[in-house]
Amino acid sequence: MSGKVPAAVFAGVLGLTLAGCAATPPRARYYDDDYYQRRAQFDCSRCGVVREVAQVYVRDNATSGGGAVLGAIIGGVLGSTIGKGDGRTAATVAGAVVGGAIGNQVERDSSDYGGRPAWRFTVRLDDGRWATVTQWHHDNLRPGDRVMIRDNRLLRLR
Repeated sequence: MSGKVPAAVFAGVLGLTLAGCAATPPRARYYDDDYYQRRAQFDCSRCGVVREVAQVYVRDNATSGGGAVLGAIIGGVLGSTIGKGDGRTAATVAGAVVGGAIGNQVERDSSDYGGRPAWRFTVRLDDGRWATVTQWHHDNLRPGDRVMIRDNRLLRLR
């Protein structure tokens, strides 16, 4: 009976310790849109009119890491068959590193199904320049809308 109590206490302490490692959800960025609306009335070097709206597909370079792990294992096993002694150890490490890099690239290439849908806006700025902004959300913007480019996103002006 006395052996079970310390194990339960240890499990409880371990659980509380690991619970402290949980990441908090990311906070939403807050923008004071009224500030930017007022600023646009006086100084708007990044303001213009939307000319074109197109849906595009943006490739997401994120991977799960599975390809890197599998590649490192295969590369390490193949590297361990080369040489003797310290040379074998070096070949194993080199094989794991190269295999991990190749496995990660293979996973990235094979999971590319065309990318995530996004929106590309072409904006004619007030000073005559052209700007292209690609963002995830459409925000109901249409050609002819007056906008400001802020943090590589479009903000509709009133």
